[in-house]
Amino acid sequence: MAGVPSYREGKVIRLEQWLESQAALTLDDAWFYSDSINDRFLLEKVPNPVAVDPDDALRRLAEEQGWRVITLRD
Repeated sequence: MAGVPSYREGKVIRLEQWLESQAALTLDDAWFYSDSINDRFLLEKVPNPVAVDPDDALRRLAEEQGWRVITLRD
């Protein structure tokens, strides 16, 4: 493996690196969906975070932050 691992905070670093190479793209209207607390850093980075069938830790964080929580289960 080379570079920053795409895990936890590393996902944000990788995203920022990619955005730098995309002249017209920003996170201004971005949405991010996750089920894991490991993605909290990306969820905190976007204006539209959504917890999808989240693990217990992410559910608590989403509720504290007022993020949308959805389920894809019946």
